Amino acid sequence: MLLNDSQIFLDLELSNRDEVLEFISVQAQQLGLIENQEILLKDFISREEQYPTAFQEGIAIPHAKSVTVKKASLFFIKTTENIDWNSPDHFKVKFIFAILVPEMEAGTKHIKILSALAGNLIEEQFQVRLFKVNTKDDILNLFKSVEMEVV
Repeated sequence: MLLNDSQIFLDLELSNRDEVLEFISVQAQQLGLIENQEILLKDFISREEQYPTAFQEGIAIPHAKSVTVKKASLFFIKTTENIDWNSPDHFKVKFIFAILVPEMEAGTKHIKILSALAGNLIEEQFQVRLFKVNTKDDILNLFKSVEMEVV
C-alpha cells in the first residue's frame, strides 16, 4: 500500500514549498519509511531546482528518488491556504502529493506512480472530488484507483 492514513495530513499551516518538503521528510523518518530526513529533503530540493513540481494551479507532485527511501510511498497534504510553489507559472498550491521512491526503483515504480497519479489528476471528476476532501477516508477512497493502476 502506497498511502495510508498516517501519511495523510489535512489543514496544515505551512507557508511555503520548502516547509512542506521539510515536513514530509520529518514525517517519513518518524514513520520509518526513510533512513535520513536530511538526505530526503536535499533530494526533494534538488528535484525542485531542476524544474518545479507544481502540476497546475492548486496541485503539486513533489517526488524524490533517493537512496534513503526504504520502500515506495505517497504522502498527501492539504494546506489551510494556497502557498507559492516557486513555479515559473506562479502556481499557488493547496494539495500536495509527495512520491518517495528508492533510487533503485527510479525507472520503474517511480514512473508507474507518477503516471497513474498525473493521469487521474487531469480528469475533471477526480479533481472535483479532490477539491472537496475533508477527511482521511475521503483521500483513501479517492486513491483506490491510483493504487490499482500501480500494483
